Amino acid sequence: MTLSDHDDGSQSTQVEHVVSNHGDGSQSVQGKQADNNHDDGSQSIEGEQADSNHGNTGDNVQMIVDLEFSQLKSPQEIKALLQALIEYAAVIHDVKILIKAPKEHRSVTARERRIATVSMVISILNTFHLAKVEVIACLDDYDSFEQLHPTIAAYRLRLRNWTLAYEILGLDGTWEIPVDSKDELRLRRHYKKHFFKKS
Repeated sequence: MTLSDHDDGSQSTQVEHVVSNHGDGSQSVQGKQADNNHDDGSQSIEGEQADSNHGNTGDNVQMIVDLEFSQLKSPQEIKALLQALIEYAAVIHDVKILIKAPKEHRSVTARERRIATVSMVISILNTFHLAKVEVIACLDDYDSFEQLHPTIAAYRLRLRNWTLAYEILGLDGTWEIPVDSKDELRLRRHYKKHFFKKS
């Protein structure tokens, strides 16, 4: 799912849902909101419940939730994203959450809003019967710990074994943040401080 701002000031929520068959007999589903055929044989589907087959997706379907925070999102946009997510609770068991936050948070309020948005997504995902979750932060460079900060909400996942990782702009690959590593412990401290504040 992608929350997008357009040049004309409008916004859209895309539920990405492209069905691809692989040589090993497996199928992956990502998607978009529009009926478009692509050169590679995949098909993008646009609209709210656009795929008539979405009740029979199988275990190897991954939903990608793309949270792009470079622009402020309105409460209506966040609500639309959450409502779209709910529709897939019964059929999705594998989720990848991409979190793209600017390096500079601008303000504590902006940082808090981002964490709250990720937290709301996690609350919805906790209603899914998840088998696999990857939370991936997209960083400008290796020294961008503040861009990892919105990922602290992922510690609210009910699924015990989930993956926390990051990608770096301009580099291929994803780097996992191991449990009990220096960065993971730091994030966990931020999580506890943020979500378990003493009143």
